[in-house]
Amino acid sequence: MRFSPVAVLLGAAWLLPPMSAVAKEPSPDRTHIEDGILDDIVLKSPSIPPDAVIVMRLFTTEGADLGTGAEGGKDTRVDAAKTVQSDGPKFLADAFRAKLQEVGPFPQVRVDEAGDLPANALVIEGRFTQINPGSKAKRYWGGFGAGKSGLEVQGTVRNAKGDLLAEFTQKRIVVMGVFGGSYLPKMRKDCESIGEDIARFLSAYAKGEDLTH
Repeated sequence: MRFSPVAVLLGAAWLLPPMSAVAKEPSPDRTHIEDGILDDIVLKSPSIPPDAVIVMRLFTTEGADLGTGAEGGKDTRVDAAKTVQSDGPKFLADAFRAKLQEVGPFPQVRVDEAGDLPANALVIEGRFTQINPGSKAKRYWGGFGAGKSGLEVQGTVRNAKGDLLAEFTQKRIVVMGVFGGSYLPKMRKDCESIGEDIARFLSAYAKGEDLTH
């Protein structure tokens, strides 16, 4: 028995699922990356030029949550928080510049607060949102997970015209042992580690590398 082409097509149609039943794979969001090379990244541009001049502005600490280092707390915590408020931005910037010069690819990395920007500049700036010394007592009595301190920053990457290219957030939480430890050396190290984290992000961003880990 022979079937007409129309009949064959109609018969085949019964074997196909309705269009609404065909699942579509959601396209991955490559503009918002969580828990990757930084805690949170929002990309406004798919890439940045590897031959840009990098200019970091010292991050501000105004309005940061000081946690146990707020006024009225234990003197050692308050003193540590005040020192990081004053010197933390420089600790971060110096570590950022050293690491980015090491990993590349940018020809020049500067830490400037003022002055004219070259046309091919990328400006990194931001603020400390948390400067928390934590508590040695809680670490002692509560164990390794208690009394943890933390530093958090939020920042942006912009071109010389001021166009926003990326936003980011990075936090460092380091839990000391049950016998505690000095607040300031640990917090300084956290500042430096965050600076290095941002440098690695910028390097990978310019090289087109994976930012998800």
